[in-house]
Amino acid sequence: MWRQPVRQLLIVGALAALVFAGGCFLSNASPIVVFSLSVADGESPLSIAFDASGSTDPDGAVVSYEWDFGDGTTGTGRSTVHVYVVATETVFSIRLTLTDDDGNRSSASQIVTVRPAPPAPETTRVEFVWPFHYDADGDDAVNLTDEYFALQNTGSQPIDLSGWTVSNERGAVFRFPAGFTLALGAVVTIHSGTGTNSASILYWHAGAPVWSDTSDIAVLRDASGLIID
Repeated sequence: MWRQPVRQLLIVGALAALVFAGGCFLSNASPIVVFSLSVADGESPLSIAFDASGSTDPDGAVVSYEWDFGDGTTGTGRSTVHVYVVATETVFSIRLTLTDDDGNRSSASQIVTVRPAPPAPETTRVEFVWPFHYDADGDDAVNLTDEYFALQNTGSQPIDLSGWTVSNERGAVFRFPAGFTLALGAVVTIHSGTGTNSASILYWHAGAPVWSDTSDIAVLRDASGLIID
């Protein structure tokens, strides 16, 4: 019995198989890879949406979408989202491989650049610690060291308070000594009386009570005169 000869030839360069049957060559084309990125560069953490809906298979259907995100992770599906997190600027090669219903595969790549986010700006913030101890025990004029208030550094860095001032409604002014730095998170207490200064305690050396026992206003200014609190 005579039978029709059948031969299958794989052409690697074209990634297509030619089948000889019935005296004709039938092509088996590979899928065509097309994919887009929502963004190709940016700051970490960078979220990127990948879309391969433009990919096609000339003689069939795409049945598999395999993503290699270039950072050791992979994904599947016609569309996907991936987040890149870096400490230094990094270039990633994203590779998409398609497989069609005949088992043919095609791949294509694109490049993404991800940069580390800039550090958060340092903030300078000093605040009064409430309540004030404005009414000293006994006679205010005699017990001035028991009249005091406090300030705290609530910013993100140590603050040089040289030349900063605290004033009240009656015009009394306390000036921070040159070279005084308030550490991050630290509290300094300022007493109206006399004593020896330290990193956490300062003395106004006022000759009379500073703060009113009924009501008063405290104003903190930096060395340029800008009101801080």
